[in-house]
Amino acid sequence: MIILGITHPISWNNGACILVDDKLIAMVEEERFNRFKHSPRVSADKSIEFCLKKAGVTLDDVDYIAIGWESSKRHKKKKRYAWDFLLKQLPFRHEEEKMRFVNHHISHALSSYYVSGFDYSNIISLDGYGGSESGILAIGEGDEFRVVKSIPNKNSWGHLYSEITRILGFKFHSDEGKVMGLAAYGQPIEDEFKFIDWDNDIPVIDKKGFKKYLSTITPREKGEDLNQHHKDLAATVQHTLEKAALQMNSYLYNITGFKNLCMSGGCALNCSMNGVLLRSDHVDNIFIQPAAHDVGTALGAALSVYKDVVGHRPNIVLEHPYYGPDYTNKEVEHELKRFKINNYKRCNDIAKEAATLIAENKTIGWFQGRMEFGPRALGGRSIIANPKNKDMKDIVNKGIKGREPWRPFAPSFLEEDYADYVKNPYQSPFMIIAFQAIEEKVPDIVSATHVDNTVRVQTVRKEIFPKYWDLINEFKKITGVPAILNTSFNVAGQPIVCTPRDAIMTFFGCGLDYLAIEDYLVWK
Repeated sequence: MIILGITHPISWNNGACILVDDKLIAMVEEERFNRFKHSPRVSADKSIEFCLKKAGVTLDDVDYIAIGWESSKRHKKKKRYAWDFLLKQLPFRHEEEKMRFVNHHISHALSSYYVSGFDYSNIISLDGYGGSESGILAIGEGDEFRVVKSIPNKNSWGHLYSEITRILGFKFHSDEGKVMGLAAYGQPIEDEFKFIDWDNDIPVIDKKGFKKYLSTITPREKGEDLNQHHKDLAATVQHTLEKAALQMNSYLYNITGFKNLCMSGGCALNCSMNGVLLRSDHVDNIFIQPAAHDVGTALGAALSVYKDVVGHRPNIVLEHPYYGPDYTNKEVEHELKRFKINNYKRCNDIAKEAATLIAENKTIGWFQGRMEFGPRALGGRSIIANPKNKDMKDIVNKGIKGREPWRPFAPSFLEEDYADYVKNPYQSPFMIIAFQAIEEKVPDIVSATHVDNTVRVQTVRKEIFPKYWDLINEFKKITGVPAILNTSFNVAGQPIVCTPRDAIMTFFGCGLDYLAIEDYLVWK
């Protein structure tokens, strides 16, 4: 059985995946191909084409097309027309008999729970808006799944966070991660958000009160310096989201007694919140899908359809995100020659060469194997550097990425060694949980540690990604540190690089010292 999972084009982040029987074969985001950040309101044509090609099938071979959004038939005529217009842009618009629509937040929730490896779990999905609701609280037991609370759009926690993002002068539905990073520089303002009622089973945002509150706030102008009030406001919205998520999970725990938690929806990309949840009394195990934003609904919809047809969830445990495109050395060399690049060589051991350069405080664009899905680079398309160098944060932020100087980076650790560096260690292959660093270890990873001593760890397993593991291990042999600084291989405002051409153009357009692209090392 072949199931093609896609996002509805109305989504804010679009992409596709494909299941063949009970195996995930490919998953990718549309922005990586069309180079349009997030690709909102864009049909995932190139993602669909890639998934079909990777599976070695055509659209005629596909049994079901699973769409991570409920059918437009449930909605008012005006909205239905807009949704159907977008749907008609899809390349399979005449394949209506194959289409299966799945509720947006159920798609989110199943994209996490069904691949978590948990036999049972509490489940929380939160985003800005998603069809008829902005979130759900649910319970998973075996193959069964039930919703116990729905959060209407008017009470949206994602919308609250995005509106404060806008007030702080950042881009709505894009720069929320900046607010998360900025929050560490401030202190929550007591009773700032009086429009939230905390006295229900789960907290409720009063829409009118929130709107009135926003009308009293003067947004920060573009280019205006960040003052302490801005930092405190960021800390306030961050603390509020964490407090809300804790109350929601406590509500679920009181129903089930479960200490497993699955998170999804755009809010689940908030590493700080995820760390707070993991450290809370009611969570022993946590799973967050690396593409927790809308792209994840393509996977969740496909998993839902599989379960409906077969009768049980597929036998998939998501251990890594490397389901995107990859390129051969022959294809890489072809691009190097096409660009008339002379400064390159083929290496017998690219990991060892790169590790030596990083230890010498050189910065490297690292392009290896199949591309990761999700907004965080995890060693497939990364910029890597020396975490011991206290100046490296500024070097990468200012000289390479073009980012604000206060924004943090994260460390990729050998799985065997990360527990020596963080308190309450927990497996974290997707760099989506913030841990508290052990203070005396911070000098080893100073440029990959945030101002509040938190670190967004990625744990790297040799059997999952041997070349990336070898790189970190070689760096450890030289420096004694089993981690490297890792950030996405892109510059501000652009998607992560996908192809060798993207990598070469980005490399020569920024301050990187070297490019390690498959077995080739390139320099300027």
